[in-house]
Amino acid sequence: MGEGSGHPDSMRTAFLGSYGFGNLGDELCLIEAMQSFPSTEAQAFSTGAEWTMRCAPGLSGCFRTGDAMMEFTPERVVLGGGHVGTVEAFAAFLPWMNRAAEAGAELHIHNIGVSSAVLDDRIGEDSHAALRRLTSFTVRDPASAVSVAAWGLPVRPGLSRFPERALVPDRSIATAMLPTGRPLLGISIIPYPLMDRCLRVDAARVRALLLPFTGHVVVPIVSTIHRDTGDEDDATGFRRFADRFLDGWDMALTEMLDPVWWQANMTPARLRGVIGRLDTLISQRKHNVIHGIGAGIRTIGLHPAEDNSVPRTMVAVADNLPRGSTCIGLRHQ
Repeated sequence: MGEGSGHPDSMRTAFLGSYGFGNLGDELCLIEAMQSFPSTEAQAFSTGAEWTMRCAPGLSGCFRTGDAMMEFTPERVVLGGGHVGTVEAFAAFLPWMNRAAEAGAELHIHNIGVSSAVLDDRIGEDSHAALRRLTSFTVRDPASAVSVAAWGLPVRPGLSRFPERALVPDRSIATAMLPTGRPLLGISIIPYPLMDRCLRVDAARVRALLLPFTGHVVVPIVSTIHRDTGDEDDATGFRRFADRFLDGWDMALTEMLDPVWWQANMTPARLRGVIGRLDTLISQRKHNVIHGIGAGIRTIGLHPAEDNSVPRTMVAVADNLPRGSTCIGLRHQ
């Protein structure tokens, strides 16, 4: 049974989060939320229903507006998945949740990261009312728990520690397309301007990191090709990294860099299957870090030193880090 007080055999659940945007990490969180809150029928908010329903089997449909969610008549609403612990996301989704609560639905916020200050004048009274009506509220890392504890809500925040790392892999692409007999190094880079500066300024440190992996076959790990923003295109991030640091290295599964192939073939479970075949993963993307840790492979979080997202992730699951896993923060000046 899920975290709510109702029984799954009588629950219609609406799932809210950043779904349908082309980030496999978001739909990964949706899969886990659906497992934690089993339902007779489940629908999810999504800007790309076909994508979300392929990534998260078990959904009966998707919606894009609060009115459409209410037509589903949910008995439970779960907000979780993606970067939802922000003022903007709370302002967008909490009024929908409050409306559902007024119609009798149970409310949950599940397994999210939270920025240090969310409750301010940018969210209205209906949003505050939804927070006061929560049956449960869990966050994924200790820093988020400290933030939420300071809000003084009736419900005490629980710590989930990224339960999506237990996803069962689909190894079909890994088995069909990855080579055998040579060690594999996965690399996942986000093309944020800050990371680009770090890779220029701290290039010597990156080269030193890569040196022990000479002779590995490099696998591009692409978990996001965002439909709205180029700064969230991991294929672009990998290409820029490869141009700087990987001249002459052998590569495999470069189909990952083709957005048409990627959109048609990749799911969270298939990505987990690919990552599980690696010997080592170097990743700026936190949910790829979670895949690596869950698969038991050496995982190195490579990130701008002033961005604590990856360190927060690895601290949350510190008791389960595979041997040799660590964080490396890069300077930008």
